Amino acid sequence: MKNKAYVLLSLAGILWGFQPVVVKFIVAEMNPPTLVSFRYLLLSATLFLLMKITHKKDFIPPKSCWLPLIIMGITGVSLNNGSQFTGLQYSTVANATLIAAMTPAVTSLLAFVFLRERLALLQWIGIIISISGTLYLISNGNLDIILHISFNLGDILFFVAQLSWAIYCLISIRVMKKMSVLSVTAWAGAFGAIFIAIYGHFTCGLFIPDLSMKAMASFAYIVWLGGVGAMIFWNIGVKNVGASTASIFLNIMPIVGIVTASITLNEIITMEECLGAVVILLGVYITTHTKQILEKLNWKK
Repeated sequence: MKNKAYVLLSLAGILWGFQPVVVKFIVAEMNPPTLVSFRYLLLSATLFLLMKITHKKDFIPPKSCWLPLIIMGITGVSLNNGSQFTGLQYSTVANATLIAAMTPAVTSLLAFVFLRERLALLQWIGIIISISGTLYLISNGNLDIILHISFNLGDILFFVAQLSWAIYCLISIRVMKKMSVLSVTAWAGAFGAIFIAIYGHFTCGLFIPDLSMKAMASFAYIVWLGGVGAMIFWNIGVKNVGASTASIFLNIMPIVGIVTASITLNEIITMEECLGAVVILLGVYITTHTKQILEKLNWKK
């Protein structure tokens, strides 16, 4: 079952990795609050329809899950998406990716403190290797970029986005013990859409412009592939392997981003990027196959 979970987590990372490319086309024509609120409105509606078709018994959440679902909507949807898209108006994509690389460490730390999840030493080594690969990849092997990174309002918002996503993952573990993946994803998305819509109404306003064909296709992608598909894959993975192990798959995203940007935007892939990608995948493998590695080496966990 864990191997299937790893495949699903990898698919989620791939789908999310390509998402920045298509989001670029949409934000040029639609403001972030409108984009996030309508994205999750359609995403949740799709999931509710699937629940109706499959006759899910937990269509209405138990009373004990209402508050966690609301918090998940605020953190994983409103804060995470809203902060990321708004932060890009004040900071760079490089800074956003650097900060996003810290998500596995943040998730593992929160899981250790609040959920008492235990990780083997080799798993921690895998996480460190993966994060190191991500930092090397984004900095193109230039240590000065990391040492002299300057933090502004956008960077602070990126930190908020990653922290909120880590909280979403941790809460989802307990909620999914009482509800199905479809139900959790649908309700959290619905609550998140409501909160971001309220925020958008009182700030920049909500309006749907006449989108180009490219923007419409991109919007469909982030709703049904990067949204419905990736979130279901992600929640199933978290449910089966835990938040700490699942979070390491987020480091696959920069690899996909670089490759797809090269294909769609004709960006050149450097040797540093290839090396960084190899290191990231090595870290993912060590973290997810710790038990098998220790058995082969005749070490005790």
